[in-house]
Amino acid sequence: MRIRIRRLSKLTLVGVIAVCSVSCQAETNDVAANNMKPKGRQIVASAPATQEKDNSDSWKIPSDKKNFHVFLLMGQSNMSGGVNIAAGDTKPVPRVLKMRLGYKKKTPKWVPAAHPLHPRRPNKKKRFGPGMSFAQAYLADKPGVVVGLVPMAWGGRGIAQLDKGSGIYSDAIRHAKVAMQAGTLKGVLWHQGESDTVTQEKADAYEKKLHRLIKDVRKDLGDAKLPFIVGNLAEFYGTGKDHNAPDRVARISKIRGILRSLPDKIPHTGFVESTGCSPATARAKVHFNRKSCILLGKRYAKVYADMTTKANKNKEPHRNNP
Repeated sequence: MRIRIRRLSKLTLVGVIAVCSVSCQAETNDVAANNMKPKGRQIVASAPATQEKDNSDSWKIPSDKKNFHVFLLMGQSNMSGGVNIAAGDTKPVPRVLKMRLGYKKKTPKWVPAAHPLHPRRPNKKKRFGPGMSFAQAYLADKPGVVVGLVPMAWGGRGIAQLDKGSGIYSDAIRHAKVAMQAGTLKGVLWHQGESDTVTQEKADAYEKKLHRLIKDVRKDLGDAKLPFIVGNLAEFYGTGKDHNAPDRVARISKIRGILRSLPDKIPHTGFVESTGCSPATARAKVHFNRKSCILLGKRYAKVYADMTTKANKNKEPHRNNP
């Protein structure tokens, strides 16, 4: 088969070259003009390529810090996540950002938030926690607001490995301070205590350490009234054969009591109940299952809303009855 190739005249070639030159020059000018445009505050990572064009602004940090609400997530595995990630969990959630861990004191960066949130957990697969559902519930009645999560929980750690003086605590404060440059720190979500039921000595020291940690966090972040919300240990924790020895169950009950009594002892703190939650596995009965993680996140948001409402009422000037 013969393929005929049409020979272009010199005049035609000149025309094609001229058109290409004009088009390329116009594109170059457009790029230069765009680079000269003033830029607002942006997240470091761009929106995922799979996201629809009209949602591309969903992960931009608001220019007004008051509209970028930051939350620090601390604790151990029931905060970082103790259940497997499912299909769809890795898809970023609109209007929610997470701060990626800056290793070796590198500057942390904001990226669109998706599971897994927390970077440090021994089992990389089981990392579905309550943080994302908290953010979604929190945003439900806040149009124009973007949430920034600073996930700093680490599985299997007792409070002595998380309090001031530890590397985990230092990282949490460092990342929170970076986050505060772009947004407003609204509170701390804490879920921890299982590792402190191992010995009587740890259980006896827990309340003092928790109260001290709250004081240190508030001082280091410059807010004496920073809301600090704790979640209760699972009601099923202590019923599995690995943790059901009578002395262990007594220590578990002790930690539960310390967490539940926190709002009565430390101002601007909240408590999230774990009633009605189910375990991720039938044997260990330590971690919450997927449905329970979502429920807990919503409960954290509800407790925070109740605390905010109460604080706002206390700020209202006293009015005498007519």
